[in-house]
Parts: sequence; C-alpha cells; structure tokens
Amino acid sequence: MTTKSLLRQKMAGSTVADLTDHAFRAVLDDDDIAKPDKVKRVVVCSGKVYYDLVAARGEDRSVALVRCELLYPWPKSLLLALQARYSKAKFVWCQEEPENMGSWQFVRDRFAWHSHSTRRAAASPATGSLQRHKAEQAALVATALGKS
Repeated sequence: MTTKSLLRQKMAGSTVADLTDHAFRAVLDDDDIAKPDKVKRVVVCSGKVYYDLVAARGEDRSVALVRCELLYPWPKSLLLALQARYSKAKFVWCQEEPENMGSWQFVRDRFAWHSHSTRRAAASPATGSLQRHKAEQAALVATALGKS
C-alpha cells in the first residue's frame, strides 16, 4: 500500500530491471554520495518523507539520505556497514508521524542514533489542518537535515 502522492512521484518508480534482475534491498544507501568521508549527517527514514528530504537537501552532499525499506527483522549488519562507511557522520532517524507513533518507537533502541526528527507526540496522527501539516513537515525535514 502507498499513498496516492507517490503514484505521481517519478522518483518512486522502479524499472523492469529493478524488479526482475535484482534482489530486494532492505536498506538503500544514497547513490549521490561520491565522498563518504565528507558526509557529516546521515538521515535514515522509511516511507514518503524521503522525497521531501531529497527536495529540501538540494545539492548539499554533506548529508546522506538512506532509506530503510525493511524494519523487521532489523537490518543491523547493513546499518553497521553504513556507520563504518560514514564514520564521521551523525545518524538521525526521520519520520513524519508523531514521536509516539510510526517506526521511532521500534527503531530507537536498535541503533546508536545521535538524534531523531519527528512531529511532537500527539493523540492523533493528523493535525486536521493542511497549513499546520505543511509547517510541521517543513520543520521536521529542516531538523533532520540539520538546517534548524
């Protein structure tokens, strides 16, 4: 299942070769990073917040964006390999759900995160206001990228 917004997102598609020639990858590293030793921050996320992070990061390659496509079983060895690759970087978990919802409750004790970026804890996953939702989304993306 996916949200409708991803149906229109060109980056969210897969090629036929992706589906026929390759195996499933639990963790997707940032293909745009040529010099891992220059990366200061690695933002790990799951879901559509990735596309907001890509758009907000722009050309800044001091931040790597990593997608965790499988949360269980936890891909510990893959994340430890990324931690070795980006040895000078701080690792941040990012999710668009409130802190008391979504994946953060599961992933927080499974890796040595430097910080996390979520919406504040709430009784409801939605604010009920599109304007407030957009403001919160922009704030959590900026925090994840280290721009706030």
